[in-house]
Amino acid sequence: MPPRGGRVSKGPSLPLNLLREIGADGASSKGRGRSNRSGGRAFDRRPNRGGDRPKGSSHASHRAVEVTKKPNLKRSKRGHETDSEDSEDGSSEEQDDSGLEDEDDYDDDDEDVSDVEESTDEKSLPKAVRDKIAEDDKEIAELERRLGIKGRKGLPKSFKEDGLGDLLEGIDDAIGVESNEKKKRKAEADEWLAQKRQKANQTTRQVERDDDDEGSDSEDDDIDEDDFDMGDESSQDGGSDGEFEGFESDPETASAPKPQRENPYVAPTSGVTVTKYIPPSMRAKTGSDDELMLRIRRQTQGLVNRLTDANLISILGEIEKLYREYPRQHVTSTLVDLLLIQVCDPSSLPDTLLILTAGFATAAYKVIGMDFGAYLVQTTAEKFKEHYAKTVGRTQEQQEVTKETSNIITFLAQMYNFQMIGCNLVFDHIRFLLGELSELNAELLLRIIRMAGKPLRQDDPMALKDIVALIRPAMAKFGENNVSVRTKFMIETINDLKNNKMKAGATASAINTEHTTRMKKLLGTLSSRKLKATEPLRMGLKDIEEADKKGRWWLVGSSWAGKDKTDKKKTSDKPEADDVSDVNDLEIYDDDDLDVDLEALARRLMLNTDIRRSIFFAVMSALDFEDAYRNLLKLRLNKERQREVSHVLLQCCGSEEQYNPYYALVARKISGDDRRTKWNFQDTLWKFFRRLGESLFDEEADEVDDEDDKATELRRIVNIGKFYGNLISEGVLNLDVLRCLNFVYLKPKTKMLVEVILVTALLDFPCKNRAGADEVIRKMFTLPGKPEFARSLKYFMEKVMPRTDFLILLLLPEQKDLVIIGGGVAGYVAAIKAGQQGMKVTCIEKRGTLGGTCLNVGCIPSKSLLNNSHLYHQILHDTKNRGIEVGDVKLNLQQLMKAKDTSVGGLTKGVEFLLKKNGVEYLKGTGSFVNEHEIKIALNDGGETSRTAKNILIATGSEATPFPGLEIDEKRVVTSTGALALEKVPETMTVIGGGIIGLEMASVWSRLGAKVTVVEYLGQIGGPGMDTEIAKSAQKILKKQGIEFKLNTKVNGGDTTGDKIKLDIDAAKGGKAESIESDVVLVAIGRRPYTGGLGLENVGLETDDRGRVVIDSEYRTSHPHIRCVGDVTFGPMLAHKAEEEAVAVVEYMSKGYGHVNYAAIPSVMYTHPEVAWVGQSEQDLQKAGIQYRVGTFPFSANSRAKTNLDTEGMVKMLADPETDRILGVHIIGPNAGEMIAEGTLALEYGASSEDIARTCHAHPTLAEAFKEAAMATHAKAIHF
Repeated sequence: MPPRGGRVSKGPSLPLNLLREIGADGASSKGRGRSNRSGGRAFDRRPNRGGDRPKGSSHASHRAVEVTKKPNLKRSKRGHETDSEDSEDGSSEEQDDSGLEDEDDYDDDDEDVSDVEESTDEKSLPKAVRDKIAEDDKEIAELERRLGIKGRKGLPKSFKEDGLGDLLEGIDDAIGVESNEKKKRKAEADEWLAQKRQKANQTTRQVERDDDDEGSDSEDDDIDEDDFDMGDESSQDGGSDGEFEGFESDPETASAPKPQRENPYVAPTSGVTVTKYIPPSMRAKTGSDDELMLRIRRQTQGLVNRLTDANLISILGEIEKLYREYPRQHVTSTLVDLLLIQVCDPSSLPDTLLILTAGFATAAYKVIGMDFGAYLVQTTAEKFKEHYAKTVGRTQEQQEVTKETSNIITFLAQMYNFQMIGCNLVFDHIRFLLGELSELNAELLLRIIRMAGKPLRQDDPMALKDIVALIRPAMAKFGENNVSVRTKFMIETINDLKNNKMKAGATASAINTEHTTRMKKLLGTLSSRKLKATEPLRMGLKDIEEADKKGRWWLVGSSWAGKDKTDKKKTSDKPEADDVSDVNDLEIYDDDDLDVDLEALARRLMLNTDIRRSIFFAVMSALDFEDAYRNLLKLRLNKERQREVSHVLLQCCGSEEQYNPYYALVARKISGDDRRTKWNFQDTLWKFFRRLGESLFDEEADEVDDEDDKATELRRIVNIGKFYGNLISEGVLNLDVLRCLNFVYLKPKTKMLVEVILVTALLDFPCKNRAGADEVIRKMFTLPGKPEFARSLKYFMEKVMPRTDFLILLLLPEQKDLVIIGGGVAGYVAAIKAGQQGMKVTCIEKRGTLGGTCLNVGCIPSKSLLNNSHLYHQILHDTKNRGIEVGDVKLNLQQLMKAKDTSVGGLTKGVEFLLKKNGVEYLKGTGSFVNEHEIKIALNDGGETSRTAKNILIATGSEATPFPGLEIDEKRVVTSTGALALEKVPETMTVIGGGIIGLEMASVWSRLGAKVTVVEYLGQIGGPGMDTEIAKSAQKILKKQGIEFKLNTKVNGGDTTGDKIKLDIDAAKGGKAESIESDVVLVAIGRRPYTGGLGLENVGLETDDRGRVVIDSEYRTSHPHIRCVGDVTFGPMLAHKAEEEAVAVVEYMSKGYGHVNYAAIPSVMYTHPEVAWVGQSEQDLQKAGIQYRVGTFPFSANSRAKTNLDTEGMVKMLADPETDRILGVHIIGPNAGEMIAEGTLALEYGASSEDIARTCHAHPTLAEAFKEAAMATHAKAIHF
């Protein structure tokens, strides 16, 4: 082995004194004969004895040597490619069969003119090329000097440790030696020539001895080995073919150790004494991790330094390679440390660099897995807190502030943009920064909003609203006068973000946006490979801060300590053991707090994997079972993960305090015709049987531990039994799911479970008598091909299960989930909604047709008459100006009424179809309370029946309020019902009451030819809800149409005995009395709740002085399971209000929460022009002392209204002068009933007038008047 750091010669070169001793006298001769070739062959049978020829052409001085052949000048790369380790085994390398070259490789006339050719070639090149080559050589030499590899053929060991061992791989070896080629030629040629002379002049005795003793341990072998060693020593003369092996001692002063001959029959050893095997766990630590960590850090640092967009995927592959070669935690900690060192720079880093770093971190998270992402996010949050505290300290000491916090917060925002973390962590940092309004916090908040504002608003707009709500207390704490300009700008930016009005300067630049988009596309390419993390990390800032106390729930396998004992003592007085056993309680929400902590519930239910938690969130956050089904589809579960759905549903169902059919509905929905899903539910049931200690199919039973005892308590068994009983009754599963059991030897808990399954399955089948029960049993227990199972099941029901347990229950009257008294708008909407929720519903309606007053004798028929009468009136009076000549127009009142009835009939039949479609039982009759849970129904067709229910809803609506002294006969003295069915147009009509109903009916008959007078007790028409200005405008327009008004007037009585009805009237506040005669009197003084005949006294329900049923905020009466909605209780008597309440009350029953915004319920009067309003009127605001700003816009300035020749009316808008929030919208004009929907939406979402003013409206439309009114409220209208 050559000395370290030295070079290996091309072959052995023996000293002259040794050559003389062995008789090689011709070593210095100038020629050799052919007879020596045999000796050469024998000599070359030993490895490396002949050596290679020089790699370059022979020196010019070689021409003077008298030889018959010249050497072949082929270059051998063997010496350049062999490293230090290979040089030790160089003796085993194969060589040519002869130490001499083949004679054909020599040419007598061939002269070595390489030097001449080289100089000639160089001179033939253009000067510019030669200068460029020289410049390149100079640059290469400088780079070699800097890297420390100048004059070396190999790379230092430090390069390999840094992961740069392959840096020069593939580069031709000549590049490393070309600069020294000329200097080495002479020495190499001389050495080669001396070796060949030695071989050519060896004696025959030496040749024969070598041939005879070949392969044996003769003395010549020892001499040969010595010769080889001595030849290695000649490398000190200037041979330079070895490789650099590290910065060691000077090669000229190092001595070569004498090699030991190896025994070929014994396996080579490292020289270390072999000891007894010691297991890894018992071995002493042989080295420190410092060296390993240093090596990992060097390699990782090189990869991070070279990171760009173009090579991100390749760098990611190298990182994966490091994870395969080294301990994962070592690589994770090193990589995270390097990334954060790059991020936590004191100077402000470019956004593009942070985007690149965040993109790479996200890619690593997706490919490497949750452990890397969790460690990075936790460390980043901790670093932010650390640097934030330092920065605050520097600010207080008035020192120079560095930018670490700004860089870290930008890095976090970009990780959120790339979906590595959820929005909750970003919102937590925003809340933290809003705790104190300072320049630093304002800067950091602006960075977050600029980088991730729009995605935050899209992901969780409600959280953003909560953030905005925190600003006001923060300003009050800091003092509004002390708020800086930057802080004000930050607050405005957050408000603009909440209102979706982000200005151009507050968003990310185009370069950042483009870079982010490109990075997202790059990350999207990873979806084609198998990823270990696909969902963002959802831990919050509090979770990270308390990780050491409560564990890391976001990491599978990390311990979770649960709540602290102090927290338990605050919430419960039970002993600690009871708290532990309370794991099975599924508390969906508290009465005082409807916010659901699904993560905490998932932990309590021991759903300890990401996929189980995802399924749990999808099911528990759904609006109904169909929404849950859609949520589960969005998870895109594969075959393996679909098995977890049945486990989660069973865990949730069993943990409920009482059985909840919601989970069975979800199970039925997702099963459908999918045999795999049905098998999953069967498999889950069988696993539960095993937990009960059963041996399935006569196999050995599993042992039952204490945990299984808690998980199989009575409540859970009952719930699971009802769950599977429902699936069997609905046909999702068959009774043969029980075939795995041995019914003779069932354990007590298993008996109970099977009994509940069978009873539930029987009860869920529709049957009303014993004959029906027999038919149900026959269908259920028909098990073709399974006679043994059928016999076992029969044995269980006859011998094990008491007959009374299911037969008595089977014949009990069916209990409904909900019985609704009243089939009006509130009643039928609630019935449909409950049916959609999977509830068993009965709807009772005495009228015989669904829809109530609105659909039959109210809203719908009146709108039919209003529309058709307007067309008739327009043809008579408003066609000449439009260029239409019409003659001989006649009114066919009977056909007019028939068109009305046709519309009504089609709608009522449609509602009845919807009830049937959603499985609602519809009974025509009058319902009344027997007791708190039973309703008696007197059927319209005769007879009587009853229904019992868990919940009862009163939705009986209202009736017209009669007028004292006038008997309503619906012929001459009519309500709205009779006014819709008059057989002829009266000559005169008096309307008592100037509200919406009275004015609509007055418009109908006035257009058809009657002379109508409206008598109103108040000082304005339209009722107290209509804005005074709008009411005056409406009165003026209607008066022009021929309707007379008597305001501030009361009716004292009337006389119906004559041909005409005579009414006595006088001023409301004293005045001259007078009388009015008319053919028909319409009583429209309002409506009252209809509660007659309900039997409220039988259950003790309370009503107020106006007959309205008293309810709470969840529509519950004094009996919580009896609820009330619609006209029969509080609020405006409007059909759309009743509809909203119907949906909300069913949600309260099924989910525990509902919503109706009574401040955003619109009102519409369908006269012409129409009048509509929502929110507060001007007189309401004045009465309440609320400041407001008014904006109006007339339809006379609207282009669409002018083209339609319908310009009467205006749009009026009321807004808060400080916040610009809309307080009320009032419209009188064409299509006001349609336009008010935009105002209702604005109030519901708390919009400002500027929001509407900046919303583009199509042109030309009537809705532009709405926009112009908003502009007038906010600033000034354009077209007025």
